[in-house]
Amino acid sequence: MLTKSHLTFGKSQRFAIVLHRHLASESNRDYNYLKASILPTDHFQYSLPRLPIPKLELTCERYLSAVKPILNDDNKAFEQTRQYVDDFRSGDGKRLDEQLRKKNTANRNTSYISKPWFEMYLKSRLPVILNFNFFLVFAEDKQHLKPAARLTNYIISSVRFMNSLRANTLDPEVYHLNPKKSNTDQFRKILRYVPKRLSFYGAVLQKAYPLDMSQYNRLFNSTRIPKVDCDVLETNAQDVRHIIVIKRGHYYKVNILDKNGQLLPAEQIAAMMKYLCEDLNEEENKHPLGYFTADKRDRWGKIREQFETLSQHNKQVFKEIDSSIMVICLDEDDPSKLDKSLTKEQRATYISGKYLCYNASNRWYDKSFNMIMLSDGTLGLHCEHSWGDGVALLRFCNDIDQDVNKHLKINSSNYQSIQSSTQDQINKLEFQLDDTLKHEVQTSKQNYDDFVSKLNIITYQREVLGKNLLKKSALSPDAIMQLGIQMAYYKMRQRFVSTYESCSTAVYKHGRTETIRPVTNETKAFIEALAKSSDKQLLKDLLKKASEKHQQLIKEAATGQGFDRHLFALKYLQQTENQEPQLHPIYTDKSYQLMNHTILSTSTVASKHIEAGGFGPVVNDGFGIGYLIDDEQCGLLVTSYMQKELNEYMQAAMESYKDLANIIKA
Repeated sequence: MLTKSHLTFGKSQRFAIVLHRHLASESNRDYNYLKASILPTDHFQYSLPRLPIPKLELTCERYLSAVKPILNDDNKAFEQTRQYVDDFRSGDGKRLDEQLRKKNTANRNTSYISKPWFEMYLKSRLPVILNFNFFLVFAEDKQHLKPAARLTNYIISSVRFMNSLRANTLDPEVYHLNPKKSNTDQFRKILRYVPKRLSFYGAVLQKAYPLDMSQYNRLFNSTRIPKVDCDVLETNAQDVRHIIVIKRGHYYKVNILDKNGQLLPAEQIAAMMKYLCEDLNEEENKHPLGYFTADKRDRWGKIREQFETLSQHNKQVFKEIDSSIMVICLDEDDPSKLDKSLTKEQRATYISGKYLCYNASNRWYDKSFNMIMLSDGTLGLHCEHSWGDGVALLRFCNDIDQDVNKHLKINSSNYQSIQSSTQDQINKLEFQLDDTLKHEVQTSKQNYDDFVSKLNIITYQREVLGKNLLKKSALSPDAIMQLGIQMAYYKMRQRFVSTYESCSTAVYKHGRTETIRPVTNETKAFIEALAKSSDKQLLKDLLKKASEKHQQLIKEAATGQGFDRHLFALKYLQQTENQEPQLHPIYTDKSYQLMNHTILSTSTVASKHIEAGGFGPVVNDGFGIGYLIDDEQCGLLVTSYMQKELNEYMQAAMESYKDLANIIKA
């Protein structure tokens, strides 16, 4: 017989069960997702403005202004270029510009540069390494964890980021001009009630600029598929539970999600990483396919077809790699190359080489990114460039590094008690090769060895000048870093050359990048005066003008008012879409060829979560220059195929930044 007390107990028990389930659900969500944003991830995406097409008149004027200093007082060449520009402005250029604007009006869901820019990458037949791909290295591990423990935490945080992105709960990407005012919960709560079609403009009123996030979907489960003539980008996230781990050139499929798509427990993932990092001990793969991903694209496209023709099994292995959440590369390094007794520059040079292009046998360069773990626990990404730009990768790096530091799942203490194990979740993937394909591996290995053997890398980091010094003089840190880069080359060759600085246009829907041309008449005037005059006040005045001009160029580029992408789109129309018999002389002119033969290719990364970033030179006689500046120091990471000239350049750069610091302090 049931009494009243029995009924009361039953209700309490049911409540306890419901509460337990709710708490378990909350706990599960906390583990699988980053903290949910107040605003949906796509809150601003619908209201982003479209990338503007500059007025043709302004594009022509800006082009002439940028060309003049790199012609190095060749007045005859400049006058010829001016004539071509005048003819273009009133003839072919006017016609093509009208055509471009009509196309842009008819395709309101994207930007005018999106299609030609994707094709520029995907149609290139050059190897992706050094020519396009770049790398980012995470800041040093302050927890001093074992490599497998550190890797486990970054895998978990990566999946948490991925899940939040797909659940539309990742914080929207916003550039805050005044973070104290707008990067707040109050700002987000107010914006939540602004309709999505107007939300961008609501944010701008608070000097906060939402950025395009359309590239983020290709971060995970994505790859670049090699094809003859033009590659394709492929994303396949359906029912995918695994990552790919590469060690000694072998490929391992590792399930990190359960059958419901939830992350496996951290201890279980750590057990598998411990096994792969510390206990797995197979001989080197004699025929690693990573060399193909570093080869010319037509060659790789044809060979991949041969693999797939040989067997259905190979097709399936490709599918497992292509669709994987991400690729992890476990490297085994010579301890002497990472020894703490080495100078910072020596370690940085070795590490940069590993992330940029070395050890292709243990990479899959086609993936959207390879997460690479060196044997001392250094961790970073090698990034394929066609699908997206630095904004998406930098946000990903910032978020997961911050998440790891705030919510460490595996620490030194609990890692010690974890037993190495496959957890029945690791399967080795093996391609089937006939003798012809084995020979092709060796050919691609030789191609790769010949290619990367020419590369040289050198780094520089000194407390010569920093942001604090420049703020006192109201000088732009980016302008001064760029000026030092130009001064160094001028010291070597006594001339000015084409210089490229990338600037994001992500404030617009499907924006990619615009080019800043840092060599200006103002920088030329300062550098030439420095070689002739010791008048500190004169030099300070010229330095101020050069800085102001550079800031103007940054603003123009960031707001879609550069000239490079506009001219590129008009050329694409004439050459590719219209297939006209010949290009306008503006594109075959010496000046345009000179402008697009980039001797100094530059880019910067500003993040406390990133220790280094870099890329290869884009021409054989040029330099790839990654630079950074913080409060008290500045640094360069420079690559080149010219060893002697690279050493000369770095010496000249060191002198240049000292010269600049002395002038600013005077």
